[in-house]
Amino acid sequence: MVLSSSFFSHENFMPHGMCYLWQADILWTSVISDVLTALAYFSITIAVIVFVSKRHDLPYPSFFLLAGSVIFLACGTSHLISAIVIWEPIYGISSIVKAITAITSVATGIVIWLVLPFFLKFPSPAMLEKKNQALQDSLAKLHQAKKSLVESEKMASLGGLVAGVAHEINTPIGISITASTYLSEETILINDKYANKQITNKGLTSYLEHAKESTLLISSNLFRAAKLITSFKQVAVDQCSEDIRSFNIKSYTNEVLQSLKPKLKPTNINVNVNCDNNLVVNGEPGAYSQVVTNLVVNSLVHGFEQDSFGSIDIIITSVKDTVRFVYTDSGKGINKEHMSKIFEPFFTTKRGKGGTGLGLHIVFNLVTQSLKGSIIFNEKHDIGSQFVIEFPTDVFSKND
Repeated sequence: MVLSSSFFSHENFMPHGMCYLWQADILWTSVISDVLTALAYFSITIAVIVFVSKRHDLPYPSFFLLAGSVIFLACGTSHLISAIVIWEPIYGISSIVKAITAITSVATGIVIWLVLPFFLKFPSPAMLEKKNQALQDSLAKLHQAKKSLVESEKMASLGGLVAGVAHEINTPIGISITASTYLSEETILINDKYANKQITNKGLTSYLEHAKESTLLISSNLFRAAKLITSFKQVAVDQCSEDIRSFNIKSYTNEVLQSLKPKLKPTNINVNVNCDNNLVVNGEPGAYSQVVTNLVVNSLVHGFEQDSFGSIDIIITSVKDTVRFVYTDSGKGINKEHMSKIFEPFFTTKRGKGGTGLGLHIVFNLVTQSLKGSIIFNEKHDIGSQFVIEFPTDVFSKND
C-alpha cells in the first residue's frame, strides 16, 4: 500500500462511493443527509453571529461565537466534505477539517466548565418575572406611601389653617360676647328703673348711647368673624374636594389670602394681588387654593427671615383662554445649586426645622395634574423667587 506524501494529494485514494459499491439508494441517502446537515449547521452559524452582533449586553460573546459558530461551521464543513468524498477522495482535507472540529470542540468543552458557574447565576425567566413583580409591588407601595404623605401634608396644612382661623376668630367673638353681656346687664338695670318708675331722661339717654355702641361693636365683630368663617369654609371645603366648578379667580384668591391672615398677621409681609375683576375660571378651586397656600407658606418659611420686611406680589392675567399666574416674593431667593431640585419630593433646606420637602412638590403635581397646566421657576429673576404658572381657563378644554 502506497502512502500519500501530502494531505492535499489524493491520486492514490479511491472515492468513498466505491465503499457503497456505487449503490444509488445508499449513496444518495448519505449525500443528501450530509448536505442538509451542512446547510443546517451553516444556518445556525449565521444565526449565532447575527445574535451576538445585535446583543451588545451579552456576557462572554467570544464564548458564544466559539461554541455557536466556529464549531457549527467546522461541523457543517465536515459534513459537506463527506458528501464530496463520495466522488473526490480528498481525505486529507477531510482530516484537517475534522481536526479543526476536534480542537474547537475540546476548547469549548474546557471553556464551558469555566463559564458554567457564571451562567448558573443567570436568573431564569420565571425568576425574572418574580423579581419584576416584587419590584412592581414595591413601587406601588412607594407610590401609595408618597400619596399618603402628600395627603398628610395637605391635611396638616388644613389643620394649621383651622388652628389659625380659630385663633383669629377668638378675638371678634370674645369682643361680641363682652359687648352683648354688657348690653344685657344695662338692659336689666334700665328695665328695673322703669319698673320702679325711677328712670330719668339722662339715664335713658345714657342707656341708648351705650346700646348703640354695643350693638355696633357686636355687629362689626360678628361681621368680621362671619367673613373669616365664610372664607375658611369655602377654602377648607375646596381643599378637601376635587370638584370642578366656575369661580372668580380674584375674589377666590382674596378668600384664600383671608384664610391665611393668621399666618401673615404676625409678619411684616404685604401681599398684593393684581387681577382682572371679571376673570372666571372653570376648574378645581381646591387645587388652586392649595397652590396659593403652599406658595405663600413656602415664602414665609424659606424666603423671609424672622421680623424681616418684604412683599408678595401675585399678578394674574389671561391670554387666549390661558391663565398666567406670576407669583413673586422679595425674600432671599433660592441658591443656584438647589434650583433644579425644588420640585422634587422630600427636598428641603429646613430639614429638622419643620420642613417636609413636600410643599412645592404638591404645587407641581396640582398644577400639572389637577389644573392641567405648567409651572416653572424663573431662574433669571434677580430679587427673591418667582414662579410662573400657566393653566387653561377651562379644564375641560385641555382634556379635549
